[in-house]
This record gives sequence, structure tokens and C-alpha cells, in this order.
Amino acid sequence: MSTQSLKLNDLQKDALKEVGNIGAGHAATALSQLLNAKINLSEPRIDVIKFRDLASRVGHESRMVAALHMYIRGEAPGQIVVLFDREQALDFVSQFLKRVIGEIEVFDSINDSTLKEIGNIIAGSYLSAINNLTGQNVLPSVPTLSYGTVQAAFRTLMSILPDQDVFLIESAFLDKEREVAGQFILIPETGSLRPLLSVFGVE
Repeated sequence: MSTQSLKLNDLQKDALKEVGNIGAGHAATALSQLLNAKINLSEPRIDVIKFRDLASRVGHESRMVAALHMYIRGEAPGQIVVLFDREQALDFVSQFLKRVIGEIEVFDSINDSTLKEIGNIIAGSYLSAINNLTGQNVLPSVPTLSYGTVQAAFRTLMSILPDQDVFLIESAFLDKEREVAGQFILIPETGSLRPLLSVFGVE
């Protein structure tokens, strides 16, 4: 596949959207079970873009985020990044923990572990959708969590070439009035989405 931008027809876009919709449904169910509350996910926005355009797409470089990074093991190896707005995510986790354990001091490590689990569930839900629709066996590694700017979050991905294609899903999950915006980013090791898109007829 060339480094030209992918040109997807409507059927292929619908197929990729189905990956996002199924993944969002799985994630909403799993998060509801974890948090013991009804969680809704907004309709995902899905796109295939170049890595060089990613930082500006998910927000200005100084946007503060909580970033979870993990590797994909299996038949289609690659990397995953799940981004949350930092303040939204920490407020959400704080309110959730207060409901569960009450008004006691919560150490940062507990906040981090909870946020890791939420990110892991979201990543696993989308990968499960890919598994189901493509038959490819892919599993995420244990996530690492970091806080900082968007620019810092992508600094660990410097081995990725600017022209590599990435699969971007933008969504938000909502617990009553509280909303946490997030992005799920899939970066195949090959530098293209051919293993996934070939299932949907991309030459």
C-alpha cells in the first residue's frame, strides 16, 4: 500500500464504523459492570489518517491528557494508545471511588490502577470487535499510564513513520451528567491497515 491517503468507499467506511460501533457497545457493557452504573458511549467518529496528522487531530500539542499505551500481540501486531482528557478522567475516577469506598484518602496509585483498567477495557472491547469481524487473533499487553501533553504522549512513538496509517476512533463515555472524552488509536506494526481493511475489500 502506498503512502498516499487511503481512499475508502462508502461500504468500507461503513464496515470500519461497524468495528467502532461494536467496540463501543462492548465497552459500554463492560464499563457498566465495572463501575456498577449505567454507562453510555457516544456514537464514535472513525477515520484513517497519517501519523503525522494525529497530534493536531486529537487536540493541540499542549492539551493535557492521560495516555495509556499498550502493544498488540498476535496475528496483526502493533500499538494502541488510548487518550483521555486528564482532568475529566481524574474527576471521573475520583467520583467513582467515592461511591465505592466513601470519603477516605485515595492514593494516586489507586486512581492510576482504576484508570488503567478503564483504558484496558476500552482497548480490549475494540480489539474484540476486530477479532470477531476479521478473524484475526489480537490481544493487548498490560498498559502503561502517563500524564502530560499530547506531544509528550506521542514522544514514545517516535519509531512510527510520519506516513504510517493509523485507525482513529473518537468517542466519549457518560455516567449521568459526567462525560469523559477519549480517543482510541490503533497503529499497525506494518505501517498500514491492510490486514484489517483487506477484509473489507481494500486492494
